[in-house]
Amino acid sequence: MTNKNLFLFSLLIFSCITAFSQNHYKIQINDTVLDISLDKEYTMLLDNTPVQFKVIAKDTLIYDDELFSFNYSKDYRISQMVIDEGIEQIVLMTAEGSGVLIQKYASMNPSMLNEIMISEVTKESINYGFQMKREDYTRKLRSGQDLRVNRAVLTYKDETNIYEVATLGKKDEGILIMTMVMDDQLSPQGMEIIEMMYDSFIYK
Repeated sequence: MTNKNLFLFSLLIFSCITAFSQNHYKIQINDTVLDISLDKEYTMLLDNTPVQFKVIAKDTLIYDDELFSFNYSKDYRISQMVIDEGIEQIVLMTAEGSGVLIQKYASMNPSMLNEIMISEVTKESINYGFQMKREDYTRKLRSGQDLRVNRAVLTYKDETNIYEVATLGKKDEGILIMTMVMDDQLSPQGMEIIEMMYDSFIYK
């Protein structure tokens, strides 16, 4: 898959993602399997004695990978998939499309992809009439690295879209982080996802 097709494929993926506020699980106790939902009380018999139980998720969960980890709210579900050989992707987004996309590369250093990705995700909006302003900056990660972030702010009339792209890598491996805010005034949940990710991000 070419880089261009890879990026377009990625955009198609995260445009279809929605956030979930409730997860469904199965719990097995001895030979009994029950379908359960979070924060709902259940009663079952153990040795002829009624026992009440409820599964409660922590408010903050941790995504932990061999290359990186970060915190996220229990209100959202991370979607994972393999998009090409040696390239895995996770997506964490609100229903309106604000949030985080992270690609993990197992056979290349993605550090040269920042500007390519910024160009790919903004060109359609620019062709439509959005004005782009670059506000690149550097932030220090919890793990100590200085992360160079390429930031593009797109405006059209009263609409604002913000894209950020950053990469970390070494020989034959690395990650690409992209964040999206579809409206900086109307996406507080998206901003919360992004800030929680950045504030807790550890690159191993």
